[in-house]
Amino acid sequence: MGIYDDLRAIKGSGTPFDKLVPVSVEKLAKMRADFDKVPIDYTSFLLEVGAGELGSAAYMLYDSLVEPADVYGDSSGLDGIFLFGDDFQGFNAGFDIKTWRIVEIDPTSMHVNPITLDFQIFIRNRIHMLA
Repeated sequence: MGIYDDLRAIKGSGTPFDKLVPVSVEKLAKMRADFDKVPIDYTSFLLEVGAGELGSAAYMLYDSLVEPADVYGDSSGLDGIFLFGDDFQGFNAGFDIKTWRIVEIDPTSMHVNPITLDFQIFIRNRIHMLA
């Protein structure tokens, strides 16, 4: 049984995650090679449910981890942070890879706000907010 079997069972029935596209095993293998401690609940979601747009332009879940400089240009103060998604309004979420805690970046101040310890909690809450 997979972590997200419940979500896969209802995908395609009008859920906020209907448009997500599963990420290839090869792409996930590369991510695991680059980040040996990447959380399994994160990679399992990408493999089992997918990446892409949640809802109607409500949240974008990337198909891999992204450096903050790729999004914000200047990434001063964001060392060790790798992003996995955004809300289309500049707020990005990602992992602090020192602890693998999930954080959110406030684009107005570049302040890093801890959110939760668990990707599964984060993504299920995000989906629940969009349902």
